[in-house]
Amino acid sequence: MQETRLASTLDGPIEFVVGGFYLNRRRDVDFFYRSNLAFLAARGLTGLPDKYFQKVYTHSISKELAGFGELTYRFSDKFWLTGGMRYGETSAQGFTEAGGYLATAFGFNYYDFALLRIPVNFTTFTPYAAVEGVKAKGSKPSWKASATFKPSDSLTTYATFSTGFRAPIVNARAGAASLVDPNDIIIPFGATSDSLKSYEIGAKGRWLGGRVSINTAFYLIDWSNIQAQANRVSDSVQFATNIGAARSKGFEFEVNVVPATGITIGFNGAYNDSKITKLSPAEAAISGAVLGHRLSAPRIQGSAYMSYGFKIGSDIDALLAVNAQHIGSYNSSFPNTPGRPNQPLSTFGKTDAYSNVNMSLGLKKGDLSAQLYVENLFDNHSITYIHPEAFLVSRFGTMRPRTFGIRLGYSL
Repeated sequence: MQETRLASTLDGPIEFVVGGFYLNRRRDVDFFYRSNLAFLAARGLTGLPDKYFQKVYTHSISKELAGFGELTYRFSDKFWLTGGMRYGETSAQGFTEAGGYLATAFGFNYYDFALLRIPVNFTTFTPYAAVEGVKAKGSKPSWKASATFKPSDSLTTYATFSTGFRAPIVNARAGAASLVDPNDIIIPFGATSDSLKSYEIGAKGRWLGGRVSINTAFYLIDWSNIQAQANRVSDSVQFATNIGAARSKGFEFEVNVVPATGITIGFNGAYNDSKITKLSPAEAAISGAVLGHRLSAPRIQGSAYMSYGFKIGSDIDALLAVNAQHIGSYNSSFPNTPGRPNQPLSTFGKTDAYSNVNMSLGLKKGDLSAQLYVENLFDNHSITYIHPEAFLVSRFGTMRPRTFGIRLGYSL
């Protein structure tokens, strides 16, 4: 990856930045579907070379080349306009490598025999042939336009419009039919670029010599041709595709106050409302999405913090800090099963709304420093993440348990 920029240092009303970006990346992903030897023996399932009943080796190559520029013109110290553009070309290509296999017996796979408790000797190991996927390309400009008005030295307001897109996603197994059910979905080449339009207005203010600062912003984001993840029903093969559109709207704010020397108090918050706004029946069937469904983002979140700096003796600086955070719950995925319209997804869930408190006491003398800390003070074990896939041993992530520690430092 390489990025080069040229930024102006001109006197006068014009400022500019121009540059270029280059990326070349390879990503290897191997899918190993396994049982365990004790389970295989208990069920009478034999014939496998080891505990793996399916192996797939894949990799993908992504490339990007882009140029960008931004120009600002200051009409006065109180008002200026900024415009920018980034034009990029991206490509992505997926590959299935030779060497993998799917174990079957009498045309049925491992899951059928394991779930129905039928002992069997697996005799057929269908190999996966090396496949070179279609190279997906995308190229389009991204724009930005911003107007800034500064009515006073302590207050700055702005309005911004910008666009964006992501690179196409390729499916390493594009064109592959199911070895279990030939009538199931043929894996598509991938997902094309999505499209984003963002509108934002906001203000930033500092008063009382910087002792009070307040920032706030309101935004509206239209997201179309969404890149989504789907799973084939018969063999759980995962692939990327595009669906409908969504809209996200909300606001953010932060306040910082220094009421006295050494004391800092602050808090921030955000509200987000993100929903699917456009979806065809075919897109709903393949993805499991539902019109009006909330995206995987908390509706409400916020935090507060306080720090107090003081002296111990004449040469030791101390800092006592505490911060608290609250995160609302959010959906783990789309609610329905991909490929089975209107059937609820068995792995769908919602995270817990949770709060977390951390505290620390730091000491510094000369070049030496030490900090005693405790994280998750009240030992909250709320579920903070749910992985949307069913094949993981543990799909649920919880907060790290209450943790005490000490950090030591030395400045050279």
